[in-house]
Amino acid sequence: MSDLLIDAFVPLARLTLGDGYDGKIRERWARPLAHLLEAASRGKGQLPLSQCPVDSDAPPEFFTVVNGMVLLPRNAAYWCEVRDRIETLHRQATNPLSDAAVSEALADILPPMQERADNGAIIFDNSEQRLATAAFVDARIGVLTGGPGTGKTTSAAALLAIRKRLEPQLSADDVLLCAPTGKAACRLAESMKAAASRLGLETSERDFLCALVPRTIHKALEWGPKAPEQGGPFSRRPERPLTQKLVLVDEASMVDLHLMTHLLRALTPQASLLLLGDSDQLESVDTGGVLAELVSRGTAGQPAPEQLKRWHRRLCTDARQILDDGSPPVNAVAPLPGLVVRLRHSYRAMKSPWILELAAIAQPGKSGTIADFLACCRRCAPNIRLHQHRSGLSAVCCEQWRQAQNTTASWTLASRPSDSALNDHLKQFQLLCGDNAQVDRANRIGTTALWSDSTQYGSLGLPHGCPVLVTQNRPALGLANGDIGVAFGTAAGQAAQVVVFPGIVAPITIAQLPEYQPAFALTIHKSQGSEWEKVAIDLPSESELLDRNLLYTAISRSSGTLELYADVEKALAPILSGPYDAKSGRG
Repeated sequence: MSDLLIDAFVPLARLTLGDGYDGKIRERWARPLAHLLEAASRGKGQLPLSQCPVDSDAPPEFFTVVNGMVLLPRNAAYWCEVRDRIETLHRQATNPLSDAAVSEALADILPPMQERADNGAIIFDNSEQRLATAAFVDARIGVLTGGPGTGKTTSAAALLAIRKRLEPQLSADDVLLCAPTGKAACRLAESMKAAASRLGLETSERDFLCALVPRTIHKALEWGPKAPEQGGPFSRRPERPLTQKLVLVDEASMVDLHLMTHLLRALTPQASLLLLGDSDQLESVDTGGVLAELVSRGTAGQPAPEQLKRWHRRLCTDARQILDDGSPPVNAVAPLPGLVVRLRHSYRAMKSPWILELAAIAQPGKSGTIADFLACCRRCAPNIRLHQHRSGLSAVCCEQWRQAQNTTASWTLASRPSDSALNDHLKQFQLLCGDNAQVDRANRIGTTALWSDSTQYGSLGLPHGCPVLVTQNRPALGLANGDIGVAFGTAAGQAAQVVVFPGIVAPITIAQLPEYQPAFALTIHKSQGSEWEKVAIDLPSESELLDRNLLYTAISRSSGTLELYADVEKALAPILSGPYDAKSGRG
Protein backbone atom coordinates (compact mmCIF):
# COMPACT_ATOMS: atom_id res chain seq x y z
CA MET A 1 0.00 0.00 0.00
CA SER A 2 1.44 3.36 -1.06
CA ASP A 3 2.72 5.95 1.43
CA LEU A 4 0.51 8.51 -0.33
CA LEU A 5 -2.61 6.54 0.51
CA ILE A 6 -1.49 6.01 4.09
CA ASP A 7 -0.77 9.73 4.49
CA ALA A 8 -4.40 10.41 3.61
CA PHE A 9 -5.45 8.71 6.86
CA VAL A 10 -3.26 10.82 9.11
CA PRO A 11 -5.39 14.02 9.21
CA LEU A 12 -8.52 11.99 9.83
CA ALA A 13 -6.81 10.03 12.59
CA ARG A 14 -5.48 13.22 14.20
CA LEU A 15 -8.95 14.77 14.09
CA THR A 16 -10.46 11.67 15.69
CA LEU A 17 -7.87 11.10 18.42
CA GLY A 18 -6.63 14.59 19.21
CA ASP A 19 -3.10 15.95 19.44
CA GLY A 20 -2.09 13.64 22.25
CA TYR A 21 -1.53 10.82 19.77
CA ASP A 22 0.18 12.98 17.16
CA GLY A 23 3.62 11.39 17.28
CA LYS A 24 2.32 7.85 17.00
CA ILE A 25 -0.31 8.13 14.29
CA ARG A 26 1.89 8.13 11.20
CA GLU A 27 4.44 5.54 12.22
CA ARG A 28 2.43 3.13 14.32
CA TRP A 29 -1.26 3.17 13.40
CA ALA A 30 -1.91 4.76 10.00
CA ARG A 31 -0.54 1.80 8.04
CA PRO A 32 -2.47 -0.97 9.86
CA LEU A 33 -5.63 1.17 9.79
CA ALA A 34 -5.22 1.67 6.04
CA HIS A 35 -4.80 -2.10 5.56
CA LEU A 36 -7.85 -2.82 7.68
CA LEU A 37 -10.09 -0.32 5.88
CA GLU A 38 -8.88 -1.52 2.49
CA ALA A 39 -9.67 -5.12 3.46
CA ALA A 40 -13.11 -4.06 4.73
CA SER A 41 -13.81 -2.46 1.34
CA ARG A 42 -13.29 -5.91 -0.23
CA GLY A 43 -15.61 -7.66 2.22
CA LYS A 44 -12.93 -8.86 4.66
CA GLY A 45 -13.83 -7.60 8.10
CA GLN A 46 -10.82 -8.91 9.97
CA LEU A 47 -7.11 -9.51 9.43
CA PRO A 48 -4.57 -11.60 11.35
CA LEU A 49 -2.22 -9.66 13.58
CA SER A 50 0.65 -10.86 11.39
CA GLN A 51 -0.83 -8.93 8.44
CA CYS A 52 -2.06 -5.96 10.44
CA PRO A 53 0.31 -5.51 13.41
CA VAL A 54 -0.99 -3.17 16.10
CA ASP A 55 0.54 -2.63 19.52
CA SER A 56 -1.16 -3.07 22.87
CA ASP A 57 -1.77 0.66 23.40
CA ALA A 58 -3.43 1.17 19.99
CA PRO A 59 -6.48 3.45 20.29
CA PRO A 60 -9.71 1.46 20.79
CA GLU A 61 -11.47 3.91 18.47
CA PHE A 62 -9.46 2.33 15.62
CA PHE A 63 -8.80 -1.30 16.47
CA THR A 64 -10.21 -4.26 18.36
CA VAL A 65 -8.16 -7.45 18.66
CA VAL A 66 -10.08 -10.70 19.21
CA ASN A 67 -8.46 -14.15 19.12
CA GLY A 68 -5.44 -12.85 17.22
CA MET A 69 -7.57 -11.03 14.62
CA VAL A 70 -7.71 -7.25 14.15
CA LEU A 71 -11.13 -5.71 13.49
CA LEU A 72 -12.74 -2.32 13.24
CA PRO A 73 -14.60 -1.73 16.54
CA ARG A 74 -18.05 -1.69 14.91
CA ASN A 75 -17.40 -5.00 13.17
CA ALA A 76 -16.08 -6.48 16.41
CA ALA A 77 -19.35 -5.56 18.13
CA TYR A 78 -21.39 -7.15 15.33
CA TRP A 79 -19.29 -10.33 15.44
CA CYS A 80 -19.74 -10.57 19.19
CA GLU A 81 -23.52 -10.28 18.83
CA VAL A 82 -23.77 -12.76 15.94
CA ARG A 83 -21.69 -15.35 17.78
CA ASP A 84 -23.66 -14.90 20.97
CA ARG A 85 -27.03 -15.28 19.22
CA ILE A 86 -25.90 -18.31 17.18
CA GLU A 87 -24.48 -20.01 20.26
CA THR A 88 -27.69 -19.32 22.19
CA LEU A 89 -29.80 -20.90 19.44
CA HIS A 90 -27.46 -23.87 19.29
CA ARG A 91 -27.69 -24.44 23.05
CA GLN A 92 -31.47 -24.16 22.98
CA ALA A 93 -31.88 -26.66 20.16
CA THR A 94 -34.96 -28.79 20.82
CA ASN A 95 -36.40 -31.73 18.92
CA PRO A 96 -40.15 -31.93 19.57
CA LEU A 97 -40.99 -34.29 16.69
CA SER A 98 -41.18 -38.03 17.21
CA ASP A 99 -38.08 -39.82 15.93
CA ALA A 100 -40.22 -42.69 14.63
CA ALA A 101 -42.55 -40.28 12.80
CA VAL A 102 -39.61 -38.41 11.25
CA SER A 103 -38.03 -41.70 10.17
CA GLU A 104 -41.24 -42.88 8.50
CA ALA A 105 -41.83 -39.57 6.70
CA LEU A 106 -38.18 -39.33 5.61
CA ALA A 107 -38.30 -42.83 4.12
CA ASP A 108 -41.38 -41.85 2.12
CA ILE A 109 -40.40 -38.32 1.03
CA LEU A 110 -36.63 -38.72 0.54
CA PRO A 111 -35.82 -42.45 0.35
CA PRO A 112 -32.20 -43.64 0.14
CA MET A 113 -30.72 -43.37 -3.36
CA GLN A 114 -27.39 -44.24 -4.91
CA GLU A 115 -26.10 -43.93 -8.47
CA ARG A 116 -23.10 -45.93 -9.63
CA ALA A 117 -20.84 -45.64 -12.65
CA ASP A 118 -20.26 -48.56 -15.02
CA ASN A 119 -17.19 -49.51 -12.98
CA GLY A 120 -19.26 -49.71 -9.80
CA ALA A 121 -17.95 -46.49 -8.27
CA ILE A 122 -20.54 -44.41 -6.40
CA ILE A 123 -21.16 -41.15 -8.26
CA PHE A 124 -24.11 -40.02 -6.16
CA ASP A 125 -25.40 -40.87 -2.70
CA ASN A 126 -28.14 -38.88 -0.94
CA SER A 127 -27.30 -40.08 2.59
CA GLU A 128 -25.95 -36.62 3.49
CA GLN A 129 -29.18 -34.99 2.29
CA ARG A 130 -31.15 -37.41 4.43
CA LEU A 131 -28.93 -36.67 7.44
CA ALA A 132 -29.39 -32.91 7.01
CA THR A 133 -33.15 -33.32 6.78
CA ALA A 134 -33.31 -35.56 9.85
CA ALA A 135 -30.96 -33.32 11.84
CA PHE A 136 -32.54 -29.95 11.12
CA VAL A 137 -36.25 -30.71 10.62
CA ASP A 138 -37.03 -29.58 14.17
CA ALA A 139 -33.72 -28.03 15.30
CA ARG A 140 -33.52 -24.40 16.40
CA ILE A 141 -30.63 -23.72 14.03
CA GLY A 142 -28.79 -25.58 11.28
CA VAL A 143 -26.30 -24.84 8.53
CA LEU A 144 -26.45 -26.84 5.31
CA THR A 145 -23.41 -26.33 3.10
CA GLY A 146 -22.14 -27.89 -0.10
CA GLY A 147 -20.98 -27.17 -3.61
CA PRO A 148 -23.13 -26.68 -6.71
CA GLY A 149 -25.69 -29.36 -7.44
CA THR A 150 -25.32 -31.16 -4.11
CA GLY A 151 -29.03 -30.86 -3.32
CA LYS A 152 -29.18 -28.15 -0.67
CA THR A 153 -32.58 -26.95 -1.86
CA THR A 154 -33.86 -30.52 -2.25
CA SER A 155 -32.90 -31.22 1.36
CA ALA A 156 -34.60 -28.02 2.51
CA ALA A 157 -37.75 -28.89 0.54
CA ALA A 158 -37.82 -32.38 2.08
CA LEU A 159 -37.40 -30.84 5.54
CA LEU A 160 -40.32 -28.47 4.99
CA ALA A 161 -42.50 -31.25 3.57
CA ILE A 162 -41.84 -33.45 6.61
CA ARG A 163 -42.73 -30.56 8.93
CA LYS A 164 -45.97 -30.10 6.99
CA ARG A 165 -46.79 -33.82 7.17
CA LEU A 166 -46.18 -34.03 10.90
CA GLU A 167 -47.69 -30.60 11.64
CA PRO A 168 -50.71 -30.34 9.29
CA GLN A 169 -51.63 -26.93 10.73
CA LEU A 170 -48.37 -25.44 9.39
CA SER A 171 -49.11 -22.89 6.66
CA ALA A 172 -47.04 -21.00 4.11
CA ASP A 173 -47.36 -17.93 6.35
CA ASP A 174 -45.37 -19.78 9.03
CA VAL A 175 -42.30 -20.11 6.79
CA LEU A 176 -40.02 -17.37 5.49
CA LEU A 177 -37.82 -18.20 2.49
CA CYS A 178 -35.32 -15.46 1.76
CA ALA A 179 -32.05 -14.72 -0.03
CA PRO A 180 -29.62 -11.79 -0.17
CA THR A 181 -30.63 -10.69 -3.71
CA GLY A 182 -33.78 -10.67 -5.80
CA LYS A 183 -32.12 -12.91 -8.36
CA ALA A 184 -31.21 -15.49 -5.73
CA ALA A 185 -34.76 -15.33 -4.34
CA CYS A 186 -36.24 -16.01 -7.79
CA ARG A 187 -33.90 -18.95 -8.31
CA LEU A 188 -34.84 -20.32 -4.87
CA ALA A 189 -38.51 -20.24 -5.90
CA GLU A 190 -37.72 -22.19 -9.09
CA SER A 191 -35.55 -24.70 -7.23
CA MET A 192 -38.18 -25.23 -4.54
CA LYS A 193 -40.89 -25.97 -7.11
CA ALA A 194 -38.57 -28.31 -9.01
CA ALA A 195 -37.75 -30.16 -5.79
CA ALA A 196 -41.46 -30.43 -4.96
CA SER A 197 -42.00 -32.27 -8.25
CA ARG A 198 -39.17 -34.74 -7.53
CA LEU A 199 -39.94 -35.67 -3.94
CA GLY A 200 -42.50 -38.25 -2.82
CA LEU A 201 -45.08 -35.73 -1.63
CA GLU A 202 -48.78 -35.72 -1.01
CA THR A 203 -50.82 -33.06 -2.80
CA SER A 204 -51.14 -30.86 0.30
CA GLU A 205 -47.38 -30.94 0.82
CA ARG A 206 -46.64 -30.08 -2.80
CA ASP A 207 -49.14 -27.22 -2.69
CA PHE A 208 -47.55 -26.02 0.56
CA LEU A 209 -44.07 -25.83 -1.00
CA CYS A 210 -45.32 -24.15 -4.17
CA ALA A 211 -47.18 -21.54 -2.11
CA LEU A 212 -43.95 -20.31 -0.52
CA VAL A 213 -42.82 -17.01 -2.03
CA PRO A 214 -39.12 -16.23 -1.42
CA ARG A 215 -38.16 -12.63 -0.68
CA THR A 216 -34.97 -10.71 -0.27
CA ILE A 217 -33.77 -10.43 3.31
CA HIS A 218 -34.07 -6.65 3.09
CA LYS A 219 -37.72 -6.95 2.05
CA ALA A 220 -38.46 -9.51 4.77
CA LEU A 221 -36.93 -7.20 7.39
CA GLU A 222 -38.83 -4.25 5.89
CA TRP A 223 -35.88 -2.06 5.05
CA GLY A 224 -36.56 1.67 4.97
CA PRO A 225 -34.75 5.00 4.83
CA LYS A 226 -34.98 5.73 8.57
CA ALA A 227 -31.73 6.32 10.42
CA PRO A 228 -30.78 3.95 13.29
CA GLU A 229 -31.56 6.61 15.89
CA GLN A 230 -35.09 6.75 14.44
CA GLY A 231 -35.58 2.99 14.59
CA GLY A 232 -34.24 2.20 11.12
CA PRO A 233 -33.19 0.99 8.74
CA PHE A 234 -35.19 -2.21 9.38
CA SER A 235 -38.73 -2.21 10.78
CA ARG A 236 -38.42 -5.84 11.87
CA ARG A 237 -36.37 -5.89 15.06
CA PRO A 238 -36.67 -7.30 18.62
CA GLU A 239 -39.56 -4.96 19.44
CA ARG A 240 -41.41 -6.02 16.27
CA PRO A 241 -39.98 -9.43 15.28
CA LEU A 242 -40.68 -11.61 12.27
CA THR A 243 -43.82 -13.69 12.71
CA GLN A 244 -42.64 -16.89 11.00
CA LYS A 245 -41.84 -20.08 12.89
CA LEU A 246 -39.13 -21.17 10.45
CA VAL A 247 -36.74 -18.90 8.54
CA LEU A 248 -34.68 -20.36 5.67
CA VAL A 249 -31.89 -18.31 4.09
CA ASP A 250 -30.39 -19.40 0.76
CA GLU A 251 -27.01 -18.24 -0.60
CA ALA A 252 -25.94 -17.46 2.96
CA SER A 253 -22.31 -16.87 1.94
CA MET A 254 -23.51 -13.58 0.43
CA VAL A 255 -25.08 -12.36 3.69
CA ASP A 256 -22.82 -9.73 5.22
CA LEU A 257 -22.11 -9.35 8.91
CA HIS A 258 -24.37 -6.32 9.35
CA LEU A 259 -27.37 -7.95 7.65
CA MET A 260 -26.92 -11.23 9.53
CA THR A 261 -26.93 -9.30 12.81
CA HIS A 262 -30.26 -7.67 11.98
CA LEU A 263 -31.78 -10.95 10.79
CA LEU A 264 -30.85 -12.69 14.04
CA ARG A 265 -32.22 -9.77 16.05
CA ALA A 266 -35.56 -10.05 14.22
CA LEU A 267 -36.19 -13.73 15.04
CA THR A 268 -38.78 -14.56 17.67
CA PRO A 269 -37.50 -16.56 20.68
CA GLN A 270 -39.26 -19.65 19.31
CA ALA A 271 -38.20 -19.38 15.64
CA SER A 272 -35.90 -21.83 13.86
CA LEU A 273 -33.20 -20.73 11.42
CA LEU A 274 -31.75 -22.77 8.55
CA LEU A 275 -28.85 -21.35 6.52
CA LEU A 276 -28.01 -22.78 3.08
CA GLY A 277 -24.88 -21.90 1.15
CA ASP A 278 -21.50 -22.79 -0.29
CA SER A 279 -18.82 -21.53 2.10
CA ASP A 280 -16.20 -21.73 -0.68
CA GLN A 281 -17.93 -19.16 -2.87
CA LEU A 282 -17.24 -15.46 -2.76
CA GLU A 283 -18.34 -13.70 0.38
CA SER A 284 -20.55 -10.64 0.48
CA VAL A 285 -19.34 -7.38 -1.01
CA ASP A 286 -19.63 -5.88 2.47
CA THR A 287 -17.93 -7.35 5.54
CA GLY A 288 -18.49 -11.10 5.28
CA GLY A 289 -17.18 -14.42 6.46
CA VAL A 290 -20.14 -15.39 8.66
CA LEU A 291 -21.04 -18.61 6.83
CA ALA A 292 -17.38 -19.62 6.48
CA GLU A 293 -16.85 -19.32 10.24
CA LEU A 294 -20.05 -21.21 11.08
CA VAL A 295 -19.06 -24.05 8.74
CA SER A 296 -15.60 -24.23 10.29
CA ARG A 297 -16.98 -24.26 13.83
CA GLY A 298 -19.86 -26.59 13.02
CA THR A 299 -17.70 -29.26 11.37
CA ALA A 300 -15.13 -29.29 14.17
CA GLY A 301 -15.61 -32.09 16.66
CA GLN A 302 -18.33 -34.73 16.98
CA PRO A 303 -21.95 -33.99 17.98
CA ALA A 304 -23.07 -35.05 21.45
CA PRO A 305 -23.80 -38.79 21.91
CA GLU A 306 -27.51 -38.15 22.47
CA GLN A 307 -27.69 -36.14 19.26
CA LEU A 308 -26.00 -38.96 17.33
CA LYS A 309 -28.43 -41.47 18.80
CA ARG A 310 -31.40 -39.33 17.76
CA TRP A 311 -30.08 -39.09 14.20
CA HIS A 312 -29.49 -42.83 14.19
CA ARG A 313 -33.11 -43.46 15.16
CA ARG A 314 -34.34 -41.21 12.38
CA LEU A 315 -31.98 -42.51 9.69
CA CYS A 316 -31.79 -46.15 10.80
CA THR A 317 -28.06 -45.89 10.19
CA ASP A 318 -24.97 -44.57 11.99
CA ALA A 319 -24.67 -40.84 11.33
CA ARG A 320 -20.96 -40.89 12.17
CA GLN A 321 -20.33 -42.74 8.89
CA ILE A 322 -21.96 -39.89 6.98
CA LEU A 323 -20.63 -36.83 8.78
CA ASP A 324 -17.72 -34.84 7.44
CA ASP A 325 -14.52 -35.43 9.42
CA GLY A 326 -14.26 -31.68 9.87
CA SER A 327 -11.32 -29.43 10.61
CA PRO A 328 -10.14 -27.14 13.41
CA PRO A 329 -12.31 -24.01 13.78
CA VAL A 330 -10.99 -20.69 12.53
CA ASN A 331 -9.73 -17.89 14.76
CA ALA A 332 -9.65 -20.15 17.83
CA VAL A 333 -13.42 -19.73 18.23
CA ALA A 334 -15.08 -22.60 20.09
CA PRO A 335 -16.51 -25.49 18.01
CA LEU A 336 -20.27 -25.92 17.58
CA PRO A 337 -20.58 -29.66 16.87
CA GLY A 338 -23.78 -30.67 15.13
CA LEU A 339 -24.44 -27.19 13.72
CA VAL A 340 -23.41 -28.10 10.16
CA VAL A 341 -24.05 -30.86 7.66
CA ARG A 342 -21.90 -30.76 4.53
CA LEU A 343 -23.18 -32.19 1.24
CA ARG A 344 -20.42 -33.63 -0.94
CA HIS A 345 -22.18 -35.76 -3.57
CA SER A 346 -23.44 -33.76 -6.52
CA TYR A 347 -26.25 -34.49 -8.95
CA ARG A 348 -24.19 -32.54 -11.45
CA ALA A 349 -21.52 -35.24 -11.35
CA MET A 350 -23.89 -37.44 -13.34
CA LYS A 351 -24.32 -34.80 -16.05
CA SER A 352 -21.12 -32.75 -16.21
CA PRO A 353 -18.45 -34.16 -13.89
CA TRP A 354 -15.74 -32.15 -15.63
CA ILE A 355 -17.05 -28.90 -14.10
CA LEU A 356 -16.90 -30.36 -10.60
CA GLU A 357 -13.43 -31.77 -11.22
CA LEU A 358 -12.05 -28.39 -12.29
CA ALA A 359 -13.89 -26.55 -9.50
CA ALA A 360 -12.45 -28.96 -6.93
CA ILE A 361 -8.92 -28.11 -8.06
CA ALA A 362 -9.60 -24.39 -7.61
CA GLN A 363 -11.55 -24.86 -4.36
CA PRO A 364 -10.31 -22.70 -1.46
CA GLY A 365 -8.42 -24.63 1.15
CA LYS A 366 -7.49 -27.42 -1.27
CA SER A 367 -4.04 -28.18 -2.64
CA GLY A 368 -4.87 -28.20 -6.36
CA THR A 369 -1.94 -26.77 -8.33
CA ILE A 370 -1.61 -25.03 -11.66
CA ALA A 371 -0.32 -28.33 -13.05
CA ASP A 372 -3.49 -30.10 -11.88
CA PHE A 373 -5.61 -27.33 -13.36
CA LEU A 374 -3.98 -27.44 -16.78
CA ALA A 375 -4.07 -31.24 -16.88
CA CYS A 376 -7.79 -31.20 -16.10
CA CYS A 377 -8.47 -28.68 -18.89
CA ARG A 378 -6.65 -30.90 -21.39
CA ARG A 379 -8.36 -34.05 -20.15
CA CYS A 380 -11.85 -32.55 -20.21
CA ALA A 381 -11.69 -30.90 -23.64
CA PRO A 382 -13.86 -29.96 -25.49
CA ASN A 383 -16.27 -29.51 -22.54
CA ILE A 384 -13.64 -27.28 -20.94
CA ARG A 385 -11.44 -25.13 -23.12
CA LEU A 386 -8.68 -22.88 -21.80
CA HIS A 387 -7.64 -19.95 -24.01
CA GLN A 388 -4.57 -17.90 -23.15
CA HIS A 389 -5.45 -15.19 -25.68
CA ARG A 390 -8.68 -13.20 -25.89
CA SER A 391 -8.64 -12.93 -29.67
CA GLY A 392 -11.47 -15.44 -30.04
CA LEU A 393 -13.59 -14.34 -27.07
CA SER A 394 -15.76 -11.84 -28.96
CA ALA A 395 -16.46 -14.32 -31.75
CA VAL A 396 -17.48 -17.08 -29.32
CA CYS A 397 -19.76 -14.74 -27.37
CA CYS A 398 -21.30 -13.12 -30.45
CA GLU A 399 -22.17 -16.55 -31.82
CA GLN A 400 -24.03 -17.37 -28.59
CA TRP A 401 -25.73 -13.97 -28.47
CA ARG A 402 -26.94 -14.27 -32.08
CA GLN A 403 -28.30 -17.75 -31.36
CA ALA A 404 -30.22 -16.19 -28.49
CA GLN A 405 -31.44 -13.46 -30.86
CA ASN A 406 -32.85 -16.14 -33.18
CA THR A 407 -34.96 -17.39 -30.26
CA THR A 408 -36.25 -13.94 -29.33
CA ALA A 409 -36.95 -12.94 -32.96
CA SER A 410 -40.39 -14.57 -32.83
CA TRP A 411 -41.29 -13.12 -29.44
CA THR A 412 -43.62 -10.14 -29.30
CA LEU A 413 -45.85 -8.69 -26.62
CA ALA A 414 -48.77 -10.34 -28.41
CA SER A 415 -47.02 -13.73 -28.31
CA ARG A 416 -45.06 -13.40 -25.12
CA PRO A 417 -43.13 -16.50 -23.97
CA SER A 418 -44.10 -18.28 -20.77
CA ASP A 419 -42.04 -17.71 -17.64
CA SER A 420 -40.60 -21.19 -18.09
CA ALA A 421 -39.48 -20.44 -21.68
CA LEU A 422 -38.07 -17.07 -20.59
CA ASN A 423 -36.10 -18.67 -17.75
CA ASP A 424 -34.79 -21.41 -20.04
CA HIS A 425 -33.65 -18.76 -22.51
CA LEU A 426 -31.81 -16.79 -19.83
CA LYS A 427 -30.05 -19.93 -18.56
CA GLN A 428 -28.41 -20.90 -21.86
CA PHE A 429 -25.21 -18.82 -21.87
CA GLN A 430 -23.44 -16.20 -19.79
CA LEU A 431 -20.14 -14.35 -20.00
CA LEU A 432 -18.59 -13.75 -16.57
CA CYS A 433 -15.87 -11.16 -16.04
CA GLY A 434 -13.47 -10.31 -13.27
CA ASP A 435 -14.07 -6.56 -13.26
CA ASN A 436 -16.55 -3.90 -14.38
CA ALA A 437 -14.36 -2.60 -17.22
CA GLN A 438 -14.52 -6.03 -18.89
CA VAL A 439 -18.30 -6.12 -18.37
CA ASP A 440 -18.78 -2.69 -19.97
CA ARG A 441 -16.68 -3.66 -22.97
CA ALA A 442 -18.58 -6.93 -23.48
CA ASN A 443 -21.96 -5.22 -23.11
CA ARG A 444 -21.05 -2.73 -25.86
CA ILE A 445 -20.09 -5.59 -28.17
CA GLY A 446 -23.21 -7.58 -27.38
CA THR A 447 -25.57 -4.66 -27.79
CA THR A 448 -23.98 -3.69 -31.13
CA ALA A 449 -24.31 -7.26 -32.40
CA LEU A 450 -28.10 -7.23 -31.91
CA TRP A 451 -28.82 -4.04 -33.88
CA SER A 452 -29.74 -4.46 -37.53
CA ASP A 453 -27.55 -1.41 -38.11
CA SER A 454 -24.50 -1.46 -35.85
CA THR A 455 -24.21 2.35 -36.06
CA GLN A 456 -27.37 2.53 -33.93
CA TYR A 457 -25.49 1.51 -30.77
CA GLY A 458 -25.91 4.09 -28.06
CA SER A 459 -28.45 6.18 -29.94
CA LEU A 460 -31.69 4.20 -29.54
CA GLY A 461 -31.34 2.53 -26.16
CA LEU A 462 -31.76 -1.24 -26.04
CA PRO A 463 -32.31 -3.55 -29.01
CA HIS A 464 -35.03 -6.21 -29.11
CA GLY A 465 -33.81 -9.40 -27.39
CA CYS A 466 -31.22 -7.64 -25.21
CA PRO A 467 -30.87 -9.18 -21.73
CA VAL A 468 -31.32 -6.49 -19.07
CA LEU A 469 -29.91 -6.43 -15.53
CA VAL A 470 -31.63 -4.29 -12.89
CA THR A 471 -29.08 -2.73 -10.53
CA GLN A 472 -31.43 -1.01 -8.08
CA ASN A 473 -34.35 -2.15 -5.93
CA ARG A 474 -37.80 -0.95 -6.97
CA PRO A 475 -40.36 -2.75 -4.74
CA ALA A 476 -43.33 -0.95 -6.31
CA LEU A 477 -42.55 -2.68 -9.63
CA GLY A 478 -41.63 -6.00 -8.03
CA LEU A 479 -38.01 -5.53 -9.08
CA ALA A 480 -34.87 -6.12 -7.04
CA ASN A 481 -31.20 -5.52 -7.65
CA GLY A 482 -29.93 -8.46 -9.73
CA ASP A 483 -33.16 -9.26 -11.59
CA ILE A 484 -32.67 -10.07 -15.29
CA GLY A 485 -35.26 -9.76 -18.04
CA VAL A 486 -35.41 -9.47 -21.85
CA ALA A 487 -36.06 -6.27 -23.82
CA PHE A 488 -38.96 -6.40 -26.31
CA GLY A 489 -39.48 -4.25 -29.38
CA THR A 490 -41.35 -4.66 -32.65
CA ALA A 491 -38.81 -7.00 -34.27
CA ALA A 492 -35.25 -8.29 -34.10
CA GLY A 493 -32.71 -5.58 -34.76
CA GLN A 494 -35.09 -2.81 -33.74
CA ALA A 495 -35.35 -0.65 -30.62
CA ALA A 496 -37.09 -2.07 -27.57
CA GLN A 497 -39.83 -0.28 -25.65
CA VAL A 498 -40.40 -2.63 -22.70
CA VAL A 499 -38.64 -5.30 -20.65
CA VAL A 500 -40.28 -8.60 -19.69
CA PHE A 501 -39.19 -10.25 -16.43
CA PRO A 502 -39.96 -13.81 -15.33
CA GLY A 503 -42.55 -13.82 -12.57
CA ILE A 504 -43.85 -10.32 -13.35
CA VAL A 505 -47.09 -10.36 -15.34
CA ALA A 506 -47.05 -6.90 -16.91
CA PRO A 507 -44.16 -5.74 -19.13
CA ILE A 508 -42.30 -2.73 -17.72
CA THR A 509 -41.50 0.18 -19.98
CA ILE A 510 -37.86 1.12 -20.22
CA ALA A 511 -38.73 4.59 -18.96
CA GLN A 512 -40.11 3.03 -15.75
CA LEU A 513 -37.06 0.90 -15.03
CA PRO A 514 -34.78 1.77 -12.13
CA GLU A 515 -31.06 1.79 -12.88
CA TYR A 516 -30.18 -0.96 -15.35
CA GLN A 517 -27.58 -2.16 -17.82
CA PRO A 518 -27.32 -4.79 -20.57
CA ALA A 519 -26.62 -8.26 -19.17
CA PHE A 520 -24.52 -9.83 -21.92
CA ALA A 521 -21.79 -9.96 -19.28
CA LEU A 522 -21.85 -10.02 -15.48
CA THR A 523 -19.14 -9.73 -12.89
CA ILE A 524 -18.39 -13.00 -11.12
CA HIS A 525 -19.65 -11.43 -7.89
CA LYS A 526 -23.07 -10.77 -9.45
CA SER A 527 -23.25 -14.31 -10.84
CA GLN A 528 -23.54 -15.94 -7.41
CA GLY A 529 -26.71 -17.93 -6.96
CA SER A 530 -27.08 -18.48 -10.71
CA GLU A 531 -26.35 -21.30 -13.13
CA TRP A 532 -26.06 -21.49 -16.91
CA GLU A 533 -25.66 -24.37 -19.37
CA LYS A 534 -22.70 -22.67 -21.07
CA VAL A 535 -20.35 -20.20 -19.40
CA ALA A 536 -17.43 -18.16 -20.69
CA ILE A 537 -15.05 -16.61 -18.15
CA ASP A 538 -12.85 -13.60 -18.89
CA LEU A 539 -10.27 -13.17 -16.12
CA PRO A 540 -8.18 -10.00 -15.98
CA SER A 541 -4.44 -10.57 -16.20
CA GLU A 542 -3.73 -8.70 -13.01
CA SER A 543 -6.11 -7.92 -10.17
CA GLU A 544 -5.95 -7.89 -6.39
CA LEU A 545 -9.38 -9.55 -6.41
CA LEU A 546 -8.16 -12.72 -8.13
CA ASP A 547 -8.13 -15.62 -5.69
CA ARG A 548 -9.37 -19.18 -5.36
CA ASN A 549 -12.83 -18.08 -4.19
CA LEU A 550 -13.33 -15.99 -7.32
CA LEU A 551 -12.12 -18.75 -9.66
CA TYR A 552 -14.13 -21.46 -7.89
CA THR A 553 -17.29 -19.35 -7.96
CA ALA A 554 -16.94 -18.61 -11.68
CA ILE A 555 -16.26 -22.23 -12.70
CA SER A 556 -19.11 -23.62 -10.63
CA ARG A 557 -21.69 -21.36 -12.36
CA SER A 558 -21.63 -23.72 -15.35
CA SER A 559 -23.76 -26.84 -15.50
CA GLY A 560 -22.48 -27.88 -18.92
CA THR A 561 -19.52 -26.41 -20.80
CA LEU A 562 -16.88 -23.82 -20.01
CA GLU A 563 -14.71 -21.47 -22.07
CA LEU A 564 -12.00 -19.94 -19.87
CA TYR A 565 -9.96 -16.99 -21.13
CA ALA A 566 -7.04 -16.34 -18.81
CA ASP A 567 -3.33 -15.64 -18.89
CA VAL A 568 -1.96 -18.78 -17.25
CA GLU A 569 1.24 -17.14 -16.01
CA LYS A 570 -0.24 -13.85 -14.80
CA ALA A 571 -3.79 -14.76 -13.77
CA LEU A 572 -3.97 -18.45 -12.87
CA ALA A 573 -0.53 -19.44 -11.62
CA PRO A 574 -0.41 -16.83 -8.81
CA ILE A 575 -3.65 -18.09 -7.25
CA LEU A 576 -2.98 -21.81 -7.67
CA SER A 577 -0.10 -23.25 -5.68
CA GLY A 578 2.85 -24.65 -7.55
CA PRO A 579 5.35 -23.15 -10.00
CA TYR A 580 4.55 -22.50 -13.65
CA ASP A 581 7.09 -22.99 -16.45
CA ALA A 582 6.25 -20.37 -19.09
CA LYS A 583 8.54 -21.97 -21.68
CA SER A 584 7.01 -25.44 -21.59
CA GLY A 585 3.50 -24.32 -20.68
CA ARG A 586 3.42 -26.88 -17.89
CA GLY A 587 2.96 -26.57 -14.17
